[in-house]
Amino acid sequence: MAPQMLEIKYECQHKSCYVNCREGILCLEEGLFNDLKAAYLEEGLFRSPRGVCRLGFSQPFKVIMMQPLGEGPIEQASSALDPADNPLLVLVEEHKVINRKLEEVEDHLRKRDMDALWVSTKELENDLVLHSGIKEEEVLFGLSKGLLPFGETLVDIIREEHREIISLLHNFRVAMEINEINDGIIDSVIVSLRGHIRKEDQEFFEIIDKCLNDELRLKIADGMRVVDASFVRAEAGVRKVNVKRAAVQAEYDDQVSVIREAGCDTCCGH
Repeated sequence: MAPQMLEIKYECQHKSCYVNCREGILCLEEGLFNDLKAAYLEEGLFRSPRGVCRLGFSQPFKVIMMQPLGEGPIEQASSALDPADNPLLVLVEEHKVINRKLEEVEDHLRKRDMDALWVSTKELENDLVLHSGIKEEEVLFGLSKGLLPFGETLVDIIREEHREIISLLHNFRVAMEINEINDGIIDSVIVSLRGHIRKEDQEFFEIIDKCLNDELRLKIADGMRVVDASFVRAEAGVRKVNVKRAAVQAEYDDQVSVIREAGCDTCCGH
């Protein structure tokens, strides 16, 4: 008779561990599991199997959930917290708000309403500074530092995307100060931001969630609440034309036109 196989969701009890095996799922023979749990008197604890701990030691693992192999997927939910106390779920909800702001920007673009764009892009900028620059980079990344797999590589990628999107949005708003709607720039903002949100929702947050316990989730959520309470949103104000920059741009446009016409005269043989 084949040995009974168990699927076990566990949590490592080594609190100072800095590698990414704090939580996971193991598949063990029932006999081996019984031998491993005999190492501890406390119910629910068992010794980590050989080769599982990335530090190379035998660690106490706690059973979070266990079932016979083949009874369907083991429950993946890693938190019993109220959704309002789960920072990653909060960030996903904020992504929905940002996507609605993008739809508003797109509506103003279709109408070529520059004054409405001035306000809606400033609101979007406020949201990105609060959500991405402070809640994600300072609170989430700061409090989860050292827990992520692949070191800080993933965090660096996310940070770089934040910088790129904010920079593009800033450049678009600068162009509006000389009465220009730069469709290429704002299209890049919209496409990049939507792709970035999908990456965070479907990949990055799933990775980071596996590295958090409920105690840390609560700490991160509390930090985000403090940020929400203290953040001061910048007002768009009335859009004013930067006369000096507009004059410089007009001169540049004239020079480009002259060069283009000269090139056309040459190629046409006139």
